[in-house]
Amino acid sequence: MNLLLQYPDLENDINKIDQILYGRLSQADEPIRSAAIQLLQAGGKRSRPLLCLISSSFGERDRTKAYNMASAIELIHMSSLIHDDMIDHAQLRRGKKTIHLQYNTLIATMVGDYLVAEALEIMALIEDKKAHQLFSSTLKQLAIGELIQYQNRYQLERSLKTYFKKNRNKTAKFIALSCILGAIATQADKKLQKHLYLIGYYLGMSYQIVDDILDFSSNSDEMGKLIGQDLREGYLTLPTLLAMNDDQIYIKVHNLFKQSNQGNVLDFEDLIADIKNSNAISKAYQYSQWYLEKARLKINQLPDQAEKYIFLQLIGYLSKRKY
Repeated sequence: MNLLLQYPDLENDINKIDQILYGRLSQADEPIRSAAIQLLQAGGKRSRPLLCLISSSFGERDRTKAYNMASAIELIHMSSLIHDDMIDHAQLRRGKKTIHLQYNTLIATMVGDYLVAEALEIMALIEDKKAHQLFSSTLKQLAIGELIQYQNRYQLERSLKTYFKKNRNKTAKFIALSCILGAIATQADKKLQKHLYLIGYYLGMSYQIVDDILDFSSNSDEMGKLIGQDLREGYLTLPTLLAMNDDQIYIKVHNLFKQSNQGNVLDFEDLIADIKNSNAISKAYQYSQWYLEKARLKINQLPDQAEKYIFLQLIGYLSKRKY
């Protein structure tokens, strides 16, 4: 992320988080240790712990709790990636073979569970009832979001309302948690805590929409997975839902989903091309920009300090994100 180049202190913060994670995961037994460290070394933007640490700057100077909370958040994110890949039968994660394929589903499940246990162990170091309540309730929402997504697989009647509900639970509330935990860690003003939660929520809603757009508009090398992977797996994301207002595209989706349920291996390339060539991508970007504007309004109400402008730069990053 370019922000790390512009703000060396942020890069130092992320390096410190990585050190905490390496230190804890290196103590695990094999093959959990190798699998977990492999995922950690695969990279990623560390956006959630980064948001936690940026938000912590609006409180007191001691950020010890913030580093712990940011580490716990990243462990939960890593666990969710492993579980998502198993559910989606994904072959690649960040350009590398997924954990369940490199090992097996049993080991992948244990690694995911171990990461959650590590996160809970870190959170146990923090004596803050509100932080624990938010952390546990968000974990439940993550599971509900994944369930909503799975239950609506290959369901043509899926609505925009259901799509956004899934996004709220699976993505937006988790990113909102990252922001508010940072503020709680440094005892920021309660009004600021609410502001930062909403900033994270709006950024999260926008992030997920852009992620779904990039599933069509990016390329396999950048995304580390097949283009149109969600559609191939039977998930109707915003670009497809909007494109299905075209009767011909709706019929194509219907026919392919019907055949997929019959166990046929299908060629989605024509349908993916139709969606890319429709106006659905530009319309989906409008939804993303709407949430970014909501985030911008909240950011503008933050105290006038460097981290306020880092948040504003994040909006610019999200609006131009390519992978």
